[in-house]
This record gives sequence, C-alpha cells and structure tokens, in this order.
Amino acid sequence: MFRNILTITLRNFQRQFLYSFINILGLAVGMACSLVIFLYVYGEWSHDRHIKNGDRIYRIGISFFSMGEFAIGSELIGEYLPRAFDGVAALTQFQNDPGGQFTIGTETFRETVFHADSNFFKVFSREAVQGNLASALQRPNSIVLTESMARKFFNSVDVLGKTVEVGKEKTPHEVTAIIKDDVRNSHLKANIWTSFALDPNQKYVWSSASMYNYVLLHEKFSHADLRKAIDQIVANDIFPAADFGHKKLEEYIADPNSIKLHITPLREIYLRSKVNFELTPGGNETNMIIFSIIAGFIVVLAAVNFINLSTARAARRAKEVGIRKSLGTSRGKLVLQFLFESVMISFLSLVIALGLAELFTFTFFWITGQTLTIDLWNPIGILIVVGFALVLGVSAGLYPAFYLTRFQPVKVLKGNFAGSGSSGFRNGLVIFQFAISICLIICTTVIISQFRFMSTKDLGFDQQNVFTINNMQLMSNAFTLRDELLNHPDVVSASMHAGEPGSKNVISYSAFQTDWMEQALSMFTYFGDENFQKVMGFRLIEGRWFDANLTSDSAAIILNESAVRALGITGKALGTKLNKEFTVIGVVSDFHWESLRKDIGPVAFQYENAKPRRIYPLSQLGIKVRSAKAASVLDFCRARWKERVPDEPMQFQFVDQNFGDLLVKEQVFGKAIAFFTVLAIFISCLGLFGLSAYTAEQRTKEIGIRKALGASVSNIILMLNRQFALLVLIATLVAVPVSYFAIGGWLNQFAYKIDLQVWMYVVGALLAMIISLATVAFHSLRASRTNPAETLKCD
Repeated sequence: MFRNILTITLRNFQRQFLYSFINILGLAVGMACSLVIFLYVYGEWSHDRHIKNGDRIYRIGISFFSMGEFAIGSELIGEYLPRAFDGVAALTQFQNDPGGQFTIGTETFRETVFHADSNFFKVFSREAVQGNLASALQRPNSIVLTESMARKFFNSVDVLGKTVEVGKEKTPHEVTAIIKDDVRNSHLKANIWTSFALDPNQKYVWSSASMYNYVLLHEKFSHADLRKAIDQIVANDIFPAADFGHKKLEEYIADPNSIKLHITPLREIYLRSKVNFELTPGGNETNMIIFSIIAGFIVVLAAVNFINLSTARAARRAKEVGIRKSLGTSRGKLVLQFLFESVMISFLSLVIALGLAELFTFTFFWITGQTLTIDLWNPIGILIVVGFALVLGVSAGLYPAFYLTRFQPVKVLKGNFAGSGSSGFRNGLVIFQFAISICLIICTTVIISQFRFMSTKDLGFDQQNVFTINNMQLMSNAFTLRDELLNHPDVVSASMHAGEPGSKNVISYSAFQTDWMEQALSMFTYFGDENFQKVMGFRLIEGRWFDANLTSDSAAIILNESAVRALGITGKALGTKLNKEFTVIGVVSDFHWESLRKDIGPVAFQYENAKPRRIYPLSQLGIKVRSAKAASVLDFCRARWKERVPDEPMQFQFVDQNFGDLLVKEQVFGKAIAFFTVLAIFISCLGLFGLSAYTAEQRTKEIGIRKALGASVSNIILMLNRQFALLVLIATLVAVPVSYFAIGGWLNQFAYKIDLQVWMYVVGALLAMIISLATVAFHSLRASRTNPAETLKCD
C-alpha cells in the first residue's frame, strides 16, 4: 500500500509541478524563518539556564537617592545576610574588571576578570580539570583559569603552581585550579578569577555600591523567604543606621532617597533585569516575544498557501477521488493518501529550509551582530526538526484531506462537482494572509519612522565634533593637558568634567532641597569647569555659566528647566538657595542626557576646577574640535597620554556616538522586523501567484468568449484583478485597527515619540495592493492575450 501511495504522490507532484513548487518553497521559507527565530529565542532564553541550582540563586542589589536600582550592592550584605537568614547555603561577593592586566614574562594581556571570594565556586558550580575549586580562591594571591585562558597564557593546561602577574603592580598570583571552558550563554562572562577578601579593618557602610552579591538558598527556602529576611535587615540594621530624619520605618521605606535592597532571580537577570551596572548588556524579552509571534505567523502563512492551493485544485482531483471510491477505496485510505502527500511536501521543504536557514543566519548576523549556530545534528536536534516538519505537514494537510475526500462518487462522475464550494473559505484565508502582511508593513513603517525621529531629534545641546577622554584621574597633571589643548589651533574648547550626556561611564547624584521643601530631591549632577558649557553646547536661558575668576562659584549651581520645576521654584530661579549652601546662578534649557524612552529628568551642574577645593574628582576631559580636525587632535592627545600614562591605553568616545549606542538595539529591532515583513509578504505573494494562475486557468473559456464578443485586454485584466483587489481591501480594513492598537502599545514605551499619521496606514495599504496586483498581473496579462480560437476550438 505504501508503495502505491508513494507512486501516486510522485505522479501528482510531476503533473502539478507549479503548485507543488509553490507549496514547497513557501513552506521552506516559513520553516527556515521559524528555525532562525527559534535559534535566536532559544539562545536568549537559555542564558544561565545551565547553571546548577540556578533556580535557587539570587542577586541582591541596592538603590538609594533616587539613582535607580544597581546590580551591585554593599559589602555588608555578605556579613549580615548569613547571620540573619538560615536559608543561605552559600553567598559570594565579587568585583568585575573588564580590562584586567595580566603579565606572563614579557607579554601583557588584558582580559575580563572576577575578583571573587572563596565561595564563588560554591554558588556557581564549574568542572575542574586540575585543582580543587572548593579551596582554589581561599589563599591570597590565587588565580583560577579556564583551559582556553591557560593555553593563551602558557600554551598548556598543565599550569598548576605557575605564576601570573596581576595588575599594573604586577602582583604575583599562583594558579590554583584550571576549569573547563563553558561556551553556553550566561551573563557571568569571565575566564579568569582572582582571590579577593574584604579588609577586616575597613569600616563599610550600607550606602556603598561596589560588590556583586549572589546567594544560593537551601532547597526548602524560596524567594519570599529571602525577601522577608532582606526586609528584616532593612528594619533592624539599615533603618536605625540611616540619617534621613525619619522616626518611623514606614516613612523611611516610602522615601525615594532611602537605601533599599532588591532581589533578582538568576534566570531573570539577562532578559528582565533593567538595572545599572549589569555585568553584561541584557536582552529584551518583549522583542523575543514579538519575534516568536512573527515566526508563528509566517509558518501559518505558509500553511495557508498549502490549504488554499490544495482546495483550489480540488476539481482536478475530484474524478480521481470518485473513481477510487467507486472501486472500493475507503475514505480513511484517501485521507491517508492526501496527508502523506502533505507530509512529503513538508519534508521536502525541510531539506530546502535547512539550506535557507544557513543563508538567513548570515542575514541575521548582518542585522543584529549576533552569531547563530545551526547545530541540529544531534539526536535531540534531529528529533525536533523532524517532529516540526511532521506536525506542520499533518496540520497543513488536514483540512484539504478531509475536504477532498468528502466528494460523492455519483455526482463527481456525472460531472456535477462544483469546485468553488470552498471559495469563501479560500478568500477568508487570503484576507487573513494579507491582513498580517499589511499589519507588518504598517508596523515597520511606524518603527522606522520612530527610529528616524530618535536619531534626528534635537537633543538640546551640541554633540557634534566633541570627544571625551576617560580615566583622567590616572594623569597627575590633567589640567595641564587641558590648557595645552585650549591653545591648540584645531580645538574650539576643552573642559575637565565628570559625566556627559548619553553615557553612564560616570554617574553622580546629589540631593538638593529648597527652604520650603520637606524632603530633599535627588538629581543627576554634572561636575565641570568653566569651559564645560562651551564644549557641550548647553543652552543658557537664564543667568550665566561658572566663572574661574569668582571664588564664590565654588558654592554656585546651575539647573536645567526640569530641575527648576521639580524643586518647585516659581518666578526667577536665580538667587534661589539650595541646601542653605548653594546659590542658583543659571538655568539651561532641557536636554536629553539619557535614552529617549525616558522623560528628561532634573539635572544640576556644580563647579569644579584645579584651584578650588576639589569635592569631586574630574575624571573626563571633553574636547570640542573644529570640523574635520578630530583625527589630528586625537593624535596629539594620544602622544601626550603616552608620555604621561605609558602603562594604560587612552580610552575615549565621541559624544554623538553615546546616543548612537543607545539606539543600536532599537535599530536592530527595526531591521529585523523589516526583514521578517519582507518574508511574510513573499510567502503571501507565493500563494496569491498560485491562486491567480488557478483562477486564470479556470476562467479560460469565459475569457475566450468575452474576447470573441469584443472585450479588450484591459477589460480582461480588470475582471481578473477585481476579485483580488477586493480581498486586499477587506484585509486592509481588518489590518488598520489591529495595527493601530499593536503599534500604539509599542510606541508607549517611549517618552518622546512620533504621532501616528494617516499616511502610514495608506502606505501599508497601497503597498500591499500594488504587490498583490503585480503578483497576479503575470497570469492576468497572459490570459488576456490568449487567442480565443485556441480556447474555444474544442467547443
């Protein structure tokens, strides 16, 4: 029986090659697309899932002074939590250094390193190749390497007891363990660990934020138990030691400036945590969900093509079904025949899809910069793709199989079969296809418009031709370099400062309070010299900037408009006293200093220079250069840096690139949506191409008669296209409200966004109409040019 089914299937493929090809290609593109998205989604979701006991590991961070939540926290957590909570199985504290210096002989390397306590490998289990991880970090000046790092340093993994010099001081560290490389996805990306311990003589405070704190709980304890223990520490230890003037714990907790501890489960850190000072940039759970939904839609579009073309071609196979039924073939065997054909198409599509997926991974890398590896040649991977192809084949073929086998032999063999019985269902599927495609076109148009708006919006200051050199605290005579640059012919101005718009390399918050405020307001604070405004182009709307010749400016402050409003200052802000110490001498217009997803927050500027008492270290040197002169000034700075800080490379960034970096993930998302939209339209057009071919073929005699009666080519084309144009029009009416609510929800994530315009929906509808009519034009034109004598000669 199987041989008979296979023979019939192959004959049908050969006899209906065009339709089989369309089905196979459509399913292949859908499968390849869903496979690539699956690899991406799985890669994002799999972060930290492999870590043993990961469901019982939590990170404890901190927040205070309305600065937002930090992934890092106080050193005191390691002392107080185990003492207050029996659920702690192990707690580790460590610091991250992404540019750690390591010296072996005459060679120097820079690698990411965790300076960790002895409990690190008790919380995060790793497999040791050599040495004992339980004690590897107990002794001072110990270092643990992965196999790949050991080979990089020593060209061997047999390196226990060897010495690595760490840091600029070149402190000797003994290699105490070698562990296996782990290339699985994790936010804990390091290949080197050095021993670290807190100084017992150091007095630590709760408002410190310098350690990553991770805790492993015993099996019987939960997130809620840990939260309860943390709340007790806040009540019993943090609140009594705080100097916020609150008499009640409830008032202290309600104060946005108070110290708070927050908990993040390990497996939620990568996708859901949105705090400052993450070890690695996190993913975006919303984008992952959107991509998954799109992948599902694309597969459904491909399946819809199969159903549409199968039911449309029902007339061709009606006599086959009638004859086989009259000869005794049961309906069950016929259903099996058609399901087998569907599964065959699905498996042929799978073969092509695997090749297309490789191509799509290159496209995905071009779009996102992420490398996806198709590693399916293992039992589980093969089982997944085979199972997917089988389920898709059966699902797509189920309706056509039962539809084609319901024909009554008597009616069919008498020629009473009406193949248009399912035309309403087919039209509904076409509307569904194009409604999805139009939705995606509209959403893509809005997304691209929003990102163009974000990239071209006036930020409220002049970010062009400005770059910043970091780590100026390493240079003892940094102000001398600033003065040299002020005399450079290609430099407009130079400024020593701490913090700059669009960057979180330096984060400073200060609390300010007017005489009429009951509680202080914490706001982002920039520290800079008298040239800071000229370098960054902040726009003064009231008062003046700092003056190096006025010693009183050490107690002066400048605010942005949002700060003036937040402090409740009415009338002229100049002369207002803050903290009974600072006097407002100027107001700058609001400017964007972080992502456009957020409203512009209050900002203060305080004066710092080499002459007054330095209350805050100025670690950055901002330089505004004349147009097209950045390269020569950079060379000048590098030469001076190398003279004065020979052991450290000069680190710098352009200020306009700060905001470019903030937009990178947004732009990646836009490109990906555009790519998937093109695929969805392509699949929809494949189905439309097949249906238009069927329609033109079905109406061949009608077209011949109309031409014989004098109908023109344009009349015939209009007649054939009218049906599909109407379907696209109905799809537009469905797509517009759906896309309005969908893209409106996405736009609400942005504090500054475009307004939805009518033209965006018109573009989507017109584009879909043009694409659909262009798709059917080939068959319409060919049918309209057919010689009536050829089509009517047999009648």
